[in-house]
Amino acid sequence: MSTSYRRVIVPKFGPAEVLEVETVETPPLGAKQIRVEVHFIGINYADTLARRGYYKWAGDPPFSPGFEVSGVVTEVGEQSRFKAGDTVMVFSRFGGYAEILTADEDRAFLLPAGMSLEEGAAVPAVYATAYHALYEVMRVRKGESILIQAVAGGVGLAALQLAKHSGLVTYGTASSAEKLAFAAEHGLDHGINYTKVDFEEEIARATNKKGVRFVLDSLGGEGFRKGYRCLSSPGHALVIGGAGIIPPETGLSVSALREWTRIITDFVKGGVFHPFPLIVENKAVSGMQILLLWDQLAYLRGVGESILELYTKGVVKPFVHEIFPLTEAAEAHRFIEGRKSKGKLLLATDATRG
Repeated sequence: MSTSYRRVIVPKFGPAEVLEVETVETPPLGAKQIRVEVHFIGINYADTLARRGYYKWAGDPPFSPGFEVSGVVTEVGEQSRFKAGDTVMVFSRFGGYAEILTADEDRAFLLPAGMSLEEGAAVPAVYATAYHALYEVMRVRKGESILIQAVAGGVGLAALQLAKHSGLVTYGTASSAEKLAFAAEHGLDHGINYTKVDFEEEIARATNKKGVRFVLDSLGGEGFRKGYRCLSSPGHALVIGGAGIIPPETGLSVSALREWTRIITDFVKGGVFHPFPLIVENKAVSGMQILLLWDQLAYLRGVGESILELYTKGVVKPFVHEIFPLTEAAEAHRFIEGRKSKGKLLLATDATRG
């Protein structure tokens, strides 16, 4: 067995082109650790933020991105409950863009019957985020309603599937009719193309000005403020990202200056939420980051097990839009940053060939 493997690293903050492939030695294997021959790696928008230096939990370069992988166990520690040949999905706190992953066994889950390795890599980050958002933070109940921003994306699709399973009326935004049609295939009740209509006005029209009980926001800025105004009373808006206010990568070009102007305006329009209006309007505002629950291992294992159980019941249905070779991670980053994807993007190692 080889003692070295390839991984993709961020050697310095910057555009997708900074990503490099390096060869490193495998670390020692702990008593309750497993060695996984990685087949597929989930790509998340947060990976691109880490590459650009906007994700403080990644630390300083060099580091390897990646929160989730699937693969085959090749070696186990002397006290591990796993065995060589097991197919698993693994939560990783970075380091997932690699051919080999050495992980604590409690971060790994056996794939249930019928789940492919592709699906396994498409589950951990987005479904854990959606599960925690809906069931722990929002505490949704049957008959309530939810607006999911970017409903055709990774977290958006996961949240949609869980929301429909829980009996919620679902509203979702996307940038094209194609994405909305895709979301409708997964149960979306009311789709809104935000490039064609104002989603705030459309929610008011569709709900007869009553609003929605929940908003799951990944935009930040003015988009989050507008989502807040879409809430009923009581209502709860949860922000999980700020894709709408991420600075451009280009230098001091005319287009970059225009983008900066838009971002600053968007950020200012987002405003500040003062506690008194929240009390008067009987609304809640909160935020979450699933990575910050990393040390709550018992809870995360429960979430992972619940998600896999929902998979066996046909509730969780991962969708993989595109698969890129590990060595083409830069192209995959450009793809997800271009807002072209539906569901999940994956990287594949050479292990998938045989």
